[in-house]
Amino acid sequence: MKKEDILAKSRAENRDEGVEYAANKGRYYGVKALCAIFIVLVLFNSYKGASNYSVFAMFWMYCGFESIGKFRANGSKAWLITGIFGVSAAILFCIAHMFAVS
Repeated sequence: MKKEDILAKSRAENRDEGVEYAANKGRYYGVKALCAIFIVLVLFNSYKGASNYSVFAMFWMYCGFESIGKFRANGSKAWLITGIFGVSAAILFCIAHMFAVS
């Protein structure tokens, strides 16, 4: 391919690498914050003797859907299996939370 062809193809994709970089950087820190608050809530609930089912349900739902997104991006069956298990765990923790509260 010639340099002009490569540049034309790149322009046709209509991607802004700066925007993608910022989104990835934000996602990186968002995941770190999610994990940090997850740990804080689990420790606090454990100290108080409260149930952690709802916290685990949210965490596993996030992990499951992130894995499904990765599967859709690259087609790896490992990500699909991880996503299915994550979403399944989230649903089970949600049901457990509903029974624990009622």
